[in-house]
Amino acid sequence: MTLAETAYGQLRGTEIADGIITWRGVPYARPPTGELRLRPPQPPEPWSGVRDAATYGGRSLQPEPVPDPSLPPVSEDCLYLNVTAPAGAAGRPVLLWVHGGGYEMGDGLHQAGDGAAFARTHGIVVVTFNYRLGALGFLDVPGEQPTGALGLHDQIAALRWTRENIAAFGGDPDQITVYGLSAGGKSVTTLLASPLTTGMIRRAAESSGGDHIKSRPQAARIAAEFFRALGTTPQRVRSVPAADILGAQLALGQPPRSAWIWRPSVDGAALTSHPLTAIANGAAAGVPLLLQTCARECAYYQVLTGDAGQQADRVLTEYFGAETRAKLFAAYAADYPELDDIALRTAIMTDERYIIRTGRYADAQSVHAPVWRSRYDGPYSGQLADPRLAPHRELLDGAHAADGVGIWEGGDGVAANLHDAWGAFATTGDPGWERYTAVSRRAMIFGQAGPYLADDPFAPAREAWGTLDWQPSAWWSDH
Repeated sequence: MTLAETAYGQLRGTEIADGIITWRGVPYARPPTGELRLRPPQPPEPWSGVRDAATYGGRSLQPEPVPDPSLPPVSEDCLYLNVTAPAGAAGRPVLLWVHGGGYEMGDGLHQAGDGAAFARTHGIVVVTFNYRLGALGFLDVPGEQPTGALGLHDQIAALRWTRENIAAFGGDPDQITVYGLSAGGKSVTTLLASPLTTGMIRRAAESSGGDHIKSRPQAARIAAEFFRALGTTPQRVRSVPAADILGAQLALGQPPRSAWIWRPSVDGAALTSHPLTAIANGAAAGVPLLLQTCARECAYYQVLTGDAGQQADRVLTEYFGAETRAKLFAAYAADYPELDDIALRTAIMTDERYIIRTGRYADAQSVHAPVWRSRYDGPYSGQLADPRLAPHRELLDGAHAADGVGIWEGGDGVAANLHDAWGAFATTGDPGWERYTAVSRRAMIFGQAGPYLADDPFAPAREAWGTLDWQPSAWWSDH
Protein backbone atom coordinates (compact mmCIF):
# COMPACT_ATOMS: atom_id res chain seq x y z
CA MET A 1 0.00 0.00 0.00
CA THR A 2 1.55 3.31 -1.06
CA LEU A 3 -1.02 5.62 0.59
CA ALA A 4 -0.11 7.35 3.86
CA GLU A 5 -2.47 9.50 5.94
CA THR A 6 -0.70 12.45 7.58
CA ALA A 7 -2.13 15.22 9.76
CA TYR A 8 -2.19 17.44 6.63
CA GLY A 9 -3.63 15.06 4.05
CA GLN A 10 -3.06 11.82 2.16
CA LEU A 11 0.14 11.04 0.25
CA ARG A 12 0.71 8.56 -2.54
CA GLY A 13 4.20 7.04 -2.59
CA THR A 14 6.14 5.01 -5.14
CA GLU A 15 7.60 1.52 -4.90
CA ILE A 16 11.23 2.07 -5.89
CA ALA A 17 12.45 -1.48 -5.31
CA ASP A 18 10.95 -4.79 -4.32
CA GLY A 19 9.27 -4.08 -0.98
CA ILE A 20 10.64 -0.52 -0.60
CA ILE A 21 8.34 2.53 -0.81
CA THR A 22 9.33 6.19 -0.99
CA TRP A 23 7.31 9.38 -0.50
CA ARG A 24 9.09 12.45 -1.89
CA GLY A 25 8.68 16.20 -1.68
CA VAL A 26 6.45 16.19 1.40
CA PRO A 27 6.00 19.71 2.86
CA TYR A 28 6.85 19.85 6.56
CA ALA A 29 6.38 23.63 6.74
CA ARG A 30 4.99 26.42 4.61
CA PRO A 31 7.26 27.93 1.95
CA PRO A 32 9.54 30.40 3.83
CA THR A 33 9.03 33.13 1.25
CA GLY A 34 7.60 36.65 1.23
CA GLU A 35 6.71 37.70 4.76
CA LEU A 36 7.91 34.30 6.04
CA ARG A 37 11.45 34.87 4.75
CA LEU A 38 13.93 34.89 7.65
CA ARG A 39 11.17 33.95 10.09
CA PRO A 40 10.57 30.66 11.95
CA PRO A 41 8.89 27.89 9.95
CA GLN A 42 5.12 27.61 10.09
CA PRO A 43 3.10 24.35 9.84
CA PRO A 44 2.21 23.32 6.29
CA GLU A 45 -1.17 24.03 4.76
CA PRO A 46 -3.46 20.98 4.70
CA TRP A 47 -4.61 19.68 1.32
CA SER A 48 -7.65 17.77 0.15
CA GLY A 49 -7.59 14.56 -1.86
CA VAL A 50 -4.44 12.53 -2.44
CA ARG A 51 -1.15 14.37 -3.02
CA ASP A 52 1.23 12.60 -5.38
CA ALA A 53 4.60 12.31 -3.57
CA ALA A 54 6.75 11.23 -6.50
CA THR A 55 9.01 14.28 -6.99
CA TYR A 56 11.68 15.71 -4.70
CA GLY A 57 11.18 19.25 -3.39
CA GLY A 58 13.55 22.10 -4.13
CA ARG A 59 16.94 22.40 -2.49
CA SER A 60 17.72 25.45 -0.38
CA LEU A 61 19.13 28.47 -2.19
CA GLN A 62 22.89 27.87 -2.41
CA PRO A 63 25.98 28.39 -4.56
CA GLU A 64 26.56 25.70 -7.16
CA PRO A 65 30.25 25.60 -8.12
CA VAL A 66 29.56 22.42 -10.08
CA PRO A 67 25.87 22.41 -11.16
CA ASP A 68 24.28 18.96 -11.27
CA PRO A 69 21.22 18.79 -13.54
CA SER A 70 20.19 15.49 -11.96
CA LEU A 71 19.41 17.24 -8.66
CA PRO A 72 16.23 19.16 -7.85
CA PRO A 73 16.50 22.90 -8.54
CA VAL A 74 17.56 25.34 -5.84
CA SER A 75 14.73 27.45 -4.46
CA GLU A 76 13.80 29.62 -1.53
CA ASP A 77 10.80 27.25 -1.28
CA CYS A 78 12.73 24.29 0.13
CA LEU A 79 11.12 22.93 3.31
CA TYR A 80 10.37 19.43 2.10
CA LEU A 81 11.18 15.95 3.35
CA ASN A 82 11.24 12.41 1.99
CA VAL A 83 10.32 9.13 3.65
CA THR A 84 11.51 5.64 2.65
CA ALA A 85 10.13 2.56 4.37
CA PRO A 86 9.79 -1.20 3.96
CA ALA A 87 6.40 -2.13 2.55
CA GLY A 88 4.00 -3.14 5.30
CA ALA A 89 6.20 -1.67 8.04
CA ALA A 90 4.68 -1.01 11.45
CA GLY A 91 6.39 0.32 14.55
CA ARG A 92 9.83 0.30 12.96
CA PRO A 93 12.80 2.40 14.18
CA VAL A 94 13.24 5.74 12.40
CA LEU A 95 16.46 7.35 11.14
CA LEU A 96 16.24 11.11 10.56
CA TRP A 97 19.14 12.42 8.44
CA VAL A 98 20.52 15.96 8.82
CA HIS A 99 22.68 16.67 5.78
CA GLY A 100 26.00 18.47 5.80
CA GLY A 101 27.54 21.11 3.57
CA GLY A 102 28.91 23.77 5.88
CA TYR A 103 25.45 25.25 6.54
CA GLU A 104 25.68 26.75 3.04
CA MET A 105 25.37 23.83 0.60
CA GLY A 106 23.78 20.41 0.27
CA ASP A 107 20.39 18.72 0.52
CA GLY A 108 18.79 15.67 2.09
CA LEU A 109 19.80 13.38 -0.78
CA HIS A 110 23.52 14.05 -0.37
CA GLN A 111 25.24 10.79 0.60
CA ALA A 112 21.99 9.32 1.99
CA GLY A 113 20.21 9.08 -1.36
CA ASP A 114 16.79 7.55 -0.85
CA GLY A 115 17.87 5.58 2.23
CA ALA A 116 16.72 2.31 0.68
CA ALA A 117 19.73 0.32 1.94
CA PHE A 118 18.82 0.81 5.62
CA ALA A 119 15.15 0.12 4.86
CA ARG A 120 16.16 -3.15 3.21
CA THR A 121 18.92 -4.36 5.56
CA HIS A 122 17.57 -3.25 8.95
CA GLY A 123 13.89 -2.48 8.37
CA ILE A 124 14.45 1.19 9.23
CA VAL A 125 12.12 3.99 8.17
CA VAL A 126 14.38 6.75 6.78
CA VAL A 127 13.53 10.46 6.70
CA THR A 128 15.67 12.96 4.79
CA PHE A 129 14.92 16.68 4.48
CA ASN A 130 16.11 20.08 3.30
CA TYR A 131 16.50 23.13 5.53
CA ARG A 132 17.39 26.76 4.91
CA LEU A 133 21.09 27.38 4.35
CA GLY A 134 23.47 30.32 4.30
CA ALA A 135 22.00 33.75 4.97
CA LEU A 136 18.41 32.54 4.67
CA GLY A 137 19.04 30.01 7.44
CA PHE A 138 21.62 31.64 9.69
CA LEU A 139 21.69 35.42 9.23
CA ASP A 140 21.13 37.48 12.38
CA VAL A 141 18.68 40.23 11.40
CA PRO A 142 19.04 43.23 13.72
CA GLY A 143 15.92 43.98 15.72
CA GLU A 144 14.26 40.58 15.17
CA GLN A 145 13.77 37.65 17.51
CA PRO A 146 14.38 34.79 17.11
CA THR A 147 17.11 35.23 14.54
CA GLY A 148 20.42 33.67 13.60
CA ALA A 149 19.36 30.02 13.78
CA LEU A 150 16.33 29.64 11.50
CA GLY A 151 17.92 26.66 9.76
CA LEU A 152 17.97 24.98 13.17
CA HIS A 153 14.30 25.87 13.63
CA ASP A 154 13.66 24.14 10.28
CA GLN A 155 15.44 21.02 11.52
CA ILE A 156 13.30 21.05 14.66
CA ALA A 157 10.16 21.45 12.52
CA ALA A 158 11.20 18.40 10.44
CA LEU A 159 11.79 16.43 13.63
CA ARG A 160 8.41 17.50 15.00
CA TRP A 161 6.66 16.54 11.75
CA THR A 162 8.37 13.15 11.89
CA ARG A 163 7.34 12.63 15.48
CA GLU A 164 3.70 13.48 14.69
CA ASN A 165 3.32 11.66 11.37
CA ILE A 166 5.83 8.84 10.99
CA ALA A 167 3.47 6.15 12.30
CA ALA A 168 1.50 6.51 9.05
CA PHE A 169 4.61 5.31 7.16
CA GLY A 170 5.34 2.39 9.49
CA GLY A 171 7.70 4.18 11.88
CA ASP A 172 7.73 4.32 15.66
CA PRO A 173 7.65 7.97 16.83
CA ASP A 174 9.30 6.92 20.10
CA GLN A 175 12.28 5.37 18.25
CA ILE A 176 13.74 8.31 16.32
CA THR A 177 17.51 8.37 15.83
CA VAL A 178 18.89 11.64 14.46
CA TYR A 179 22.08 11.30 12.45
CA GLY A 180 24.13 14.02 10.78
CA LEU A 181 27.48 14.45 9.08
CA SER A 182 29.69 17.58 9.02
CA ALA A 183 27.37 20.59 9.51
CA GLY A 184 24.64 17.99 9.93
CA GLY A 185 26.65 16.44 12.76
CA LYS A 186 27.07 19.81 14.42
CA SER A 187 23.33 20.27 13.94
CA VAL A 188 22.72 17.07 15.89
CA THR A 189 24.70 18.62 18.75
CA THR A 190 22.50 21.71 18.71
CA LEU A 191 19.35 19.61 18.40
CA LEU A 192 20.32 17.71 21.54
CA ALA A 193 21.04 21.00 23.30
CA SER A 194 17.78 22.66 22.26
CA PRO A 195 14.93 22.99 24.77
CA LEU A 196 12.53 22.61 21.82
CA THR A 197 13.44 18.96 21.18
CA THR A 198 13.02 17.56 24.68
CA GLY A 199 11.56 14.07 24.56
CA MET A 200 11.60 13.79 20.75
CA ILE A 201 15.02 12.15 20.17
CA ARG A 202 15.63 8.55 21.26
CA ARG A 203 19.21 8.24 19.97
CA ALA A 204 21.75 10.46 18.22
CA ALA A 205 24.74 9.83 15.97
CA GLU A 206 27.29 12.10 14.31
CA SER A 207 30.12 11.94 11.82
CA SER A 208 32.62 14.82 11.80
CA GLY A 209 30.43 16.89 14.07
CA GLY A 210 31.02 18.45 17.47
CA ASP A 211 29.85 22.01 17.97
CA HIS A 212 30.35 25.23 16.04
CA ILE A 213 28.23 28.33 16.64
CA LYS A 214 28.63 32.08 16.17
CA SER A 215 29.41 34.40 19.04
CA ARG A 216 27.44 37.64 19.27
CA PRO A 217 30.35 39.74 17.96
CA GLN A 218 30.81 37.34 15.04
CA ALA A 219 27.08 37.41 14.28
CA ALA A 220 27.07 41.22 14.31
CA ARG A 221 30.08 41.45 11.96
CA ILE A 222 28.56 38.98 9.51
CA ALA A 223 25.23 40.82 9.53
CA ALA A 224 26.90 44.20 8.98
CA GLU A 225 28.95 42.87 6.05
CA PHE A 226 25.92 41.13 4.58
CA PHE A 227 23.68 44.19 4.61
CA ARG A 228 26.47 46.34 3.16
CA ALA A 229 26.80 43.83 0.31
CA LEU A 230 23.03 43.63 -0.10
CA GLY A 231 22.78 47.41 -0.27
CA THR A 232 19.65 47.72 1.81
CA THR A 233 18.46 47.75 5.41
CA PRO A 234 17.27 44.89 7.61
CA GLN A 235 13.74 46.32 7.41
CA ARG A 236 13.72 45.78 3.62
CA VAL A 237 15.33 42.35 3.53
CA ARG A 238 12.04 40.64 2.62
CA SER A 239 11.45 42.80 -0.43
CA VAL A 240 14.60 42.02 -2.42
CA PRO A 241 14.88 39.13 -4.92
CA ALA A 242 16.19 35.85 -3.59
CA ALA A 243 19.07 36.04 -6.08
CA ASP A 244 20.25 39.23 -4.35
CA ILE A 245 20.28 37.41 -1.01
CA LEU A 246 22.56 34.76 -2.48
CA GLY A 247 24.72 37.41 -4.14
CA ALA A 248 25.29 39.22 -0.85
CA GLN A 249 26.06 35.91 0.83
CA LEU A 250 28.71 35.10 -1.78
CA ALA A 251 30.22 38.58 -1.36
CA LEU A 252 31.22 37.51 2.16
CA GLY A 253 32.97 34.39 0.89
CA GLN A 254 32.71 31.67 -1.71
CA PRO A 255 33.10 27.91 -1.24
CA PRO A 256 35.24 26.31 -0.05
CA ARG A 257 36.81 29.23 1.83
CA SER A 258 33.39 30.37 3.02
CA ALA A 259 33.09 27.20 5.10
CA TRP A 260 32.01 27.96 8.67
CA ILE A 261 30.90 31.56 8.07
CA TRP A 262 27.26 30.47 8.34
CA ARG A 263 26.42 28.70 11.61
CA PRO A 264 23.77 28.97 14.31
CA SER A 265 23.60 31.65 16.95
CA VAL A 266 22.29 31.29 20.49
CA ASP A 267 18.93 32.83 19.62
CA GLY A 268 17.08 32.45 22.93
CA ALA A 269 14.58 29.99 21.46
CA ALA A 270 16.11 27.02 19.61
CA LEU A 271 19.34 27.58 21.56
CA THR A 272 19.38 29.24 24.96
CA SER A 273 23.02 28.56 25.86
CA HIS A 274 26.19 27.20 24.30
CA PRO A 275 25.43 23.63 23.11
CA LEU A 276 28.16 21.95 25.16
CA THR A 277 27.12 23.87 28.26
CA ALA A 278 23.53 22.71 27.81
CA ILE A 279 24.62 19.11 27.23
CA ALA A 280 26.95 19.15 30.23
CA ASN A 281 23.96 20.33 32.27
CA GLY A 282 21.87 17.36 31.11
CA ALA A 283 19.89 18.75 28.16
CA ALA A 284 20.15 15.35 26.42
CA ALA A 285 20.09 13.13 29.51
CA GLY A 286 19.24 9.56 28.62
CA VAL A 287 19.94 9.92 24.87
CA PRO A 288 22.61 7.40 23.71
CA LEU A 289 25.21 9.05 21.47
CA LEU A 290 27.50 7.67 18.75
CA LEU A 291 30.36 9.98 17.74
CA GLN A 292 32.67 9.31 14.81
CA THR A 293 35.46 11.46 13.45
CA CYS A 294 37.81 10.80 10.56
CA ALA A 295 41.53 10.34 11.07
CA ARG A 296 42.59 13.08 8.64
CA GLU A 297 39.52 15.32 8.51
CA CYS A 298 41.14 18.43 7.10
CA ALA A 299 43.13 16.70 4.38
CA TYR A 300 39.90 17.30 2.43
CA TYR A 301 40.21 21.08 2.77
CA GLN A 302 43.96 21.09 2.11
CA VAL A 303 43.52 19.14 -1.12
CA LEU A 304 40.59 21.30 -2.21
CA THR A 305 42.13 24.71 -1.48
CA GLY A 306 45.87 24.14 -1.30
CA ASP A 307 46.22 26.54 1.64
CA ALA A 308 44.04 25.24 4.46
CA GLY A 309 46.87 24.05 6.68
CA GLN A 310 48.81 27.26 6.18
CA GLN A 311 46.08 29.20 7.97
CA ALA A 312 46.88 27.45 11.26
CA ASP A 313 49.63 29.92 12.27
CA ARG A 314 47.34 32.94 11.97
CA VAL A 315 44.29 31.22 13.49
CA LEU A 316 46.13 29.95 16.56
CA THR A 317 47.85 33.29 17.10
CA GLU A 318 44.47 35.04 16.99
CA TYR A 319 43.06 32.55 19.49
CA PHE A 320 45.91 32.25 21.98
CA GLY A 321 48.86 34.49 21.13
CA ALA A 322 52.26 33.58 19.72
CA GLU A 323 53.60 31.81 22.81
CA THR A 324 50.77 29.29 23.10
CA ARG A 325 50.76 28.80 19.33
CA ALA A 326 54.45 27.88 19.50
CA LYS A 327 53.80 25.39 22.31
CA LEU A 328 51.06 23.71 20.28
CA PHE A 329 53.30 23.45 17.24
CA ALA A 330 56.09 21.98 19.36
CA ALA A 331 53.74 19.38 20.85
CA TYR A 332 52.56 18.30 17.41
CA ALA A 333 56.09 18.15 16.03
CA ALA A 334 57.06 15.85 18.93
CA ASP A 335 53.98 13.65 18.52
CA TYR A 336 54.16 13.40 14.71
CA PRO A 337 57.82 13.65 13.62
CA GLU A 338 56.98 11.98 10.29
CA LEU A 339 54.77 14.87 9.11
CA ASP A 340 56.05 17.71 6.95
CA ASP A 341 55.13 21.33 7.74
CA ILE A 342 51.89 21.37 5.75
CA ALA A 343 50.71 17.98 6.99
CA LEU A 344 51.49 19.06 10.56
CA ARG A 345 49.41 22.22 10.21
CA THR A 346 46.59 20.25 8.60
CA ALA A 347 46.64 17.85 11.55
CA ILE A 348 46.33 20.83 13.91
CA MET A 349 43.37 22.08 11.87
CA THR A 350 41.75 18.63 12.10
CA ASP A 351 42.00 18.63 15.86
CA GLU A 352 40.87 22.25 16.28
CA ARG A 353 37.86 21.86 13.97
CA TYR A 354 36.72 18.37 15.00
CA ILE A 355 38.66 16.17 17.41
CA ILE A 356 39.02 18.30 20.54
CA ARG A 357 35.48 19.62 20.59
CA THR A 358 34.07 16.15 19.86
CA GLY A 359 36.08 14.77 22.75
CA ARG A 360 34.76 17.40 25.16
CA TYR A 361 31.26 16.69 23.88
CA ALA A 362 31.73 12.95 24.52
CA ASP A 363 32.90 13.63 28.05
CA ALA A 364 29.94 15.93 28.74
CA GLN A 365 27.29 13.51 27.47
CA SER A 366 28.88 10.38 28.98
CA VAL A 367 27.86 11.66 32.42
CA HIS A 368 24.21 11.52 31.36
CA ALA A 369 23.90 8.66 28.84
CA PRO A 370 25.83 5.89 27.05
CA VAL A 371 28.38 7.20 24.53
CA TRP A 372 30.37 5.40 21.85
CA ARG A 373 33.31 6.87 19.92
CA SER A 374 34.90 5.72 16.69
CA ARG A 375 37.42 6.86 14.09
CA TYR A 376 37.32 6.25 10.37
CA ASP A 377 40.69 5.53 8.72
CA GLY A 378 39.40 4.01 5.49
CA PRO A 379 39.10 5.20 1.89
CA TYR A 380 36.79 7.91 0.62
CA SER A 381 33.52 6.09 0.04
CA GLY A 382 31.23 6.86 -2.87
CA GLN A 383 31.61 9.31 -5.71
CA LEU A 384 33.53 12.51 -5.02
CA ALA A 385 31.03 15.34 -5.43
CA ASP A 386 33.70 17.81 -6.53
CA PRO A 387 35.65 16.68 -9.64
CA ARG A 388 38.63 18.73 -8.47
CA LEU A 389 39.18 16.10 -5.78
CA ALA A 390 39.05 13.07 -8.08
CA PRO A 391 42.77 13.07 -9.03
CA HIS A 392 43.67 13.15 -5.33
CA ARG A 393 41.51 10.28 -4.08
CA GLU A 394 44.55 8.49 -2.64
CA LEU A 395 45.19 11.53 -0.39
CA LEU A 396 41.67 11.42 1.04
CA ASP A 397 41.85 8.22 3.09
CA GLY A 398 40.31 9.14 6.43
CA ALA A 399 39.42 12.63 5.18
CA HIS A 400 36.36 14.67 6.04
CA ALA A 401 33.08 12.94 5.07
CA ALA A 402 34.96 9.91 3.73
CA ASP A 403 32.71 7.62 5.76
CA GLY A 404 29.31 8.95 4.67
CA VAL A 405 28.38 6.83 1.67
CA GLY A 406 29.73 3.69 3.33
CA ILE A 407 27.46 4.26 6.32
CA TRP A 408 24.42 4.77 4.10
CA GLU A 409 24.97 2.19 1.41
CA GLY A 410 27.15 -0.52 2.95
CA GLY A 411 28.89 -2.88 0.55
CA ASP A 412 32.11 -4.76 1.14
CA GLY A 413 34.83 -4.46 3.74
CA VAL A 414 34.88 -1.36 5.90
CA ALA A 415 31.73 0.03 4.25
CA ALA A 416 29.83 -3.06 5.40
CA ASN A 417 31.25 -2.63 8.92
CA LEU A 418 30.07 0.98 9.05
CA HIS A 419 26.60 0.24 7.69
CA ASP A 420 26.07 -2.61 10.14
CA ALA A 421 27.22 -0.52 13.11
CA TRP A 422 24.91 2.38 12.27
CA GLY A 423 22.03 0.03 11.53
CA ALA A 424 22.53 -1.71 14.87
CA PHE A 425 22.66 1.59 16.71
CA ALA A 426 19.46 2.87 15.09
CA THR A 427 17.59 -0.33 15.88
CA THR A 428 19.02 -1.44 19.25
CA GLY A 429 20.85 1.58 20.65
CA ASP A 430 24.23 -0.21 20.63
CA PRO A 431 26.68 -0.14 17.68
CA GLY A 432 28.47 -3.24 18.92
CA TRP A 433 31.57 -2.23 20.86
CA GLU A 434 32.60 -1.06 24.33
CA ARG A 435 31.19 2.24 25.51
CA TYR A 436 33.33 5.32 25.82
CA THR A 437 33.89 6.80 29.28
CA ALA A 438 36.04 9.66 30.49
CA VAL A 439 38.14 7.02 32.26
CA SER A 440 38.60 4.28 29.64
CA ARG A 441 38.31 6.49 26.51
CA ARG A 442 38.14 3.43 24.22
CA ALA A 443 37.13 3.89 20.59
CA MET A 444 36.51 1.67 17.57
CA ILE A 445 38.85 2.21 14.63
CA PHE A 446 37.37 1.48 11.20
CA GLY A 447 40.33 0.71 8.95
CA GLN A 448 40.74 -1.13 5.68
CA ALA A 449 42.08 -4.23 7.43
CA GLY A 450 38.99 -4.43 9.63
CA PRO A 451 37.64 -2.74 12.76
CA TYR A 452 39.52 -2.92 16.04
CA LEU A 453 39.10 -1.37 19.50
CA ALA A 454 41.81 1.08 20.57
CA ASP A 455 42.75 2.49 23.96
CA ASP A 456 42.46 6.29 24.02
CA PRO A 457 43.47 6.97 20.39
CA PHE A 458 42.79 10.69 20.81
CA ALA A 459 45.19 11.13 23.76
CA PRO A 460 47.94 13.10 21.93
CA ALA A 461 45.49 15.74 20.71
CA ARG A 462 43.72 16.01 24.05
CA GLU A 463 46.99 16.41 25.94
CA ALA A 464 48.35 19.01 23.49
CA TRP A 465 45.25 21.23 23.78
CA GLY A 466 44.74 20.66 27.51
CA THR A 467 42.26 23.14 28.94
CA LEU A 468 42.59 25.73 26.17
CA ASP A 469 39.29 27.34 25.29
CA TRP A 470 38.42 29.37 22.21
CA GLN A 471 35.61 30.72 20.08
CA PRO A 472 35.97 29.05 16.66
CA SER A 473 36.57 31.31 13.70
CA ALA A 474 35.56 30.76 10.09
CA TRP A 475 39.21 29.69 9.51
CA TRP A 476 39.85 31.67 6.31
CA SER A 477 38.36 34.94 7.46
CA ASP A 478 37.60 36.88 10.62
CA HIS A 479 33.88 36.25 10.97
